[in-house]
Amino acid sequence: MKFRGGDMNRVILVTAMLIAACVSSSYAQTQEIDGYTFIRGGTGSVVCLGKWIPSKEVGKPGTCEGQWADVAQLTAIATRQTAERLEQLILLLDSIDQKLADNNAQLERLIETTAGTQAAINQQTEKVGELMHDTISSRVDALSRRVLANETFRKELEKLKEDILTDLKKYAEKKK
Repeated sequence: MKFRGGDMNRVILVTAMLIAACVSSSYAQTQEIDGYTFIRGGTGSVVCLGKWIPSKEVGKPGTCEGQWADVAQLTAIATRQTAERLEQLILLLDSIDQKLADNNAQLERLIETTAGTQAAINQQTEKVGELMHDTISSRVDALSRRVLANETFRKELEKLKEDILTDLKKYAEKKK
């Protein structure tokens, strides 16, 4: 096929227009997700990591005020950062786990010590109660025969002794 000078110019013009239409349509396929603009082109998708400014002219793609990144590169970077953050999180959780184990061990020792202290207090309370019981009984019994000879006085002292011993017993039971 032989073209004349004017026909050749028409073919070149039509071809250029078709190329421009294909290129502009591929650049016109933009999508914004979470503040990032994705541009699908003939060679794949790229991401504008800055501010995307759409073109005011029809058929022109627009500009990115920032860095361009290939989607695969961006995915690789995000995956590496996620793995690093997960590793940091695992180390933090291990540290928390160790601190909890230490605190649990201290708490167990505190509980054992408290139980031992309570047992010692109970034992001392019983001994004090027994000592007070014996002391009160022996002192009342040790009163002179002349004082105990009075039947009314002796009965009152016995009643007082029993009341005191009963109160001591109640007090000791409260302490347990």
